[in-house]
Amino acid sequence: MKTFLAQYRALLWQAVQVEWANAERWLSPLLFSGTMILLFVFTFGTVEPKFIPQLYIAATFLTAFFSLQISFSRVLEPDMQDRVFDQLRTYPISPSAWFLSKYTIVIALGVLILAPTLFLSDLFLNVSGKSLLNGSLAIIALMALLSLGALGVLLSTMMLRSNAKQILYPLIYFPLTIPVLLSAVESSHAILVDGKDLSYLMSSWLGLLVIFGIMYFTLCLLLFGELVKPE
Repeated sequence: MKTFLAQYRALLWQAVQVEWANAERWLSPLLFSGTMILLFVFTFGTVEPKFIPQLYIAATFLTAFFSLQISFSRVLEPDMQDRVFDQLRTYPISPSAWFLSKYTIVIALGVLILAPTLFLSDLFLNVSGKSLLNGSLAIIALMALLSLGALGVLLSTMMLRSNAKQILYPLIYFPLTIPVLLSAVESSHAILVDGKDLSYLMSSWLGLLVIFGIMYFTLCLLLFGELVKPE
């Protein structure tokens, strides 16, 4: 366990240093997110109050969905520089520690993108005067992020050596995200429009979101080790 934690901390610290040294890796998805929100604002203009929650949900999840996809697809790019990825594969490193370090940095970047997206959507799209952003919605968004982050790390690893990565990645990623996004959107709709609470939703859409999150994380954790095995 001590060796596992030491490997995890070392790999995570290396990933943090890389991300911090290259601000473009997290700044470009963040700017894309802000641009998308502004497009929604100018496209829809003044919206009737009863439609504001639906617009907020659509704008937030669509914006975050595309922004996160940009960030996820590039998570292993730094490891390809100076053949770092090939060297790490030959070391006695726990695949689980490697995966969890990448997963942690992906979630951190995701929160960095998701939090401003939720806030900006509420600031610019909501003209009702009553904030739509609450703890329940933040929990739903975070649960969706945890599921999508695992998929992002796995698919980024699978496509690492593919010459058609820019085409194949979204073709595989988008269909796999449908259950997660559908569950998150329906749960958010139930919270903001129908006035339900999280405990009520655990037996419906929110429960489905939790199930897919656990399934995707477990599957990705197991498959990651196979993908990084030395050839």
